[in-house]
Amino acid sequence: MRKFSLLIYVSIIFINCEDPIDVSLNDTKEILVVEAFINWIKENKTTEQVVNLSLSSPYFNTDFKAANNANVVIEDEHGNTFNFYEQGNSGRYLSSDTIPYKFDETFTLKIEFKGEEYIAKESLISVSSIERIEQETVNLFSNESVQLEAHAFDPVDERNYSFFEFVGDKLEVSEYNLFRDDFSNGGEYYGFLLDSKLKTGDSIRIRQYGLSNIAYNYWYLLIFQNTQQGGPFQTNPVNLVGNIIHESDSNLNPLGYFRVSETSEVNYIIK
Repeated sequence: MRKFSLLIYVSIIFINCEDPIDVSLNDTKEILVVEAFINWIKENKTTEQVVNLSLSSPYFNTDFKAANNANVVIEDEHGNTFNFYEQGNSGRYLSSDTIPYKFDETFTLKIEFKGEEYIAKESLISVSSIERIEQETVNLFSNESVQLEAHAFDPVDERNYSFFEFVGDKLEVSEYNLFRDDFSNGGEYYGFLLDSKLKTGDSIRIRQYGLSNIAYNYWYLLIFQNTQQGGPFQTNPVNLVGNIIHESDSNLNPLGYFRVSETSEVNYIIK
């Protein structure tokens, strides 16, 4: 009889545990998020210049919210200004004028949004050309995988920072490798991709972007936050503040980065 009573008691406990618990979360104020870059591609002498503006969202909300109707300008050291205009209501701002290709010159991004003014400065950083691509097949967890290595040569007596980007329709996610020449000054180095789903005929776009020291540190932390596999008690990633600041109030600094890079590009077909 006692066993029967205990069973009923335990059953009641588990039934009660099924009741939902509502947790009230305090949503923080929306923060401006900026993805701004100028890429000067060496091989085909083309320029990519884009400013993407959006607003941060609550933790459990994955909806994209564009930052519309902003005034966006990039200015060079000589006072030449290049206006960027929003494409529809996308939050994507483009300029019809091509910004000149000038090494070591500082460019200034200015954004005015909802009465607030933001500014960022960055210089054009050169990058070594991708000289060759090496491909081999490796055994990864009993599966054959394609490994690509994009090789370049580091200039002597310079501090160099860059990152490699591998993009392709058959890749689940783009792959990024960071490089700094602490131990390879004047030598050869490479970025690599390892993937088990690539097949003969698949196309991969490989790029190397020149970075400033500050940009390298930002991208290092950004990639680290998005790739680390922590346990249930792992500290939550913090919002990374880049090189874009509010003109008068640091508490209103946006998220994101303004990057200016010389870029080397190779489009490679898997053999």
